[in-house]
Amino acid sequence: MQQVAAPARIRVAIEHAEPLVALGLSAALSQQSDFDLVDSRGGSQIVVADYVRGLQLAVEARHRPRGVWQARVLIVTSQEREHEVRRALEAGVDGYLAQGCEVPEFLCGLRQLARGSRYLSATAARRIADSMARSALTQREQQVLALVVRGKGNKAIALALEVSLGTIKAHMKGLMGKLGAATRTEAANIAVERGLVRLES
Repeated sequence: MQQVAAPARIRVAIEHAEPLVALGLSAALSQQSDFDLVDSRGGSQIVVADYVRGLQLAVEARHRPRGVWQARVLIVTSQEREHEVRRALEAGVDGYLAQGCEVPEFLCGLRQLARGSRYLSATAARRIADSMARSALTQREQQVLALVVRGKGNKAIALALEVSLGTIKAHMKGLMGKLGAATRTEAANIAVERGLVRLES
C-alpha cells in the first residue's frame, strides 16, 4: 500500500519587538502540529512581526530581485487606526491582526497566508472599508463636511462657498449617503472619528 506523505509543516519566524508578545505567539505555535518555529534566516515561510518591523520587512522584500524567495509578513499590533492599516497594506504586508486577538484567529491568519491569501482582522477590514467612503467624497463634499463639523448650517455653508442653498442640500444628501449617516450630527461625528476632518484647536 502506498504511503501518504505527511502534510508540509508551515515554517514561522517570530520577530516581534515586545518580548512578552513574542513569547505568547511562540507558545501558541508550539502546541500545533502543523507549524515549525524557525529562525527568520532559516527559510521561514511567514514572519510574524510588530508594526515597525513588519513594514521594514515588506519594504525590503519589494527591493529584492524577482525570483528570490520572500517570506510573507503578518503584523500583530495594537495599532489599528485606518491610516496605519492602509500604510501597512500599501507597503506589501500580507496579514494584519490585533495584538489582543484570540489564538484560533492567529492560527487561522497564518494558515491563510501559507495558502497564498491575505488575512485581515475584522477591525482592520472595517477600517479599510471605512476609508472607501473617504475616497468617494468629492472635493466639494469634503469642503461642505468640514464646515458641518465646525457647526455651520446650510445657509452659512452656501454663503461661505458662494453657491446656492439647493446645491449645498444636494452635497449634504450625497455625503451623508456615502458616510451612512442619518443626520448631519452623525455625519460630523463620523468625519472626526475617521480623520476626514480635523477639529481646530
